[in-house]
Amino acid sequence: MKKDHIYFIRIGALSDNLYKIGTTNNIARRMRQHERNYKKPVEIIWTSPAYSKYTTLRVEERTINQWRELDGFEYIRNDRFIINPKIRQVKIKVRKEWTIDF
Repeated sequence: MKKDHIYFIRIGALSDNLYKIGTTNNIARRMRQHERNYKKPVEIIWTSPAYSKYTTLRVEERTINQWRELDGFEYIRNDRFIINPKIRQVKIKVRKEWTIDF
């Protein structure tokens, strides 16, 4: 059974402040797809260890809903966020809480 990963990426330049959280079972393929679709470079900031598809989808949905409620996070469709440049760290909880500096 193939395992999935949660990823957190920056889309475009640092000054764009555009970030995305998602899930995939093939990180390299998914990043190529993002670069082709957004026509901008993609930088992988963090990927999780492998988990079941159910776990990754649940964590992705929960994290998106939490971030939508926070100040400094502007939600854009397709699970993207413009994150205030003053915010330099996010937390994603899977089984443990991961602190990601960016």
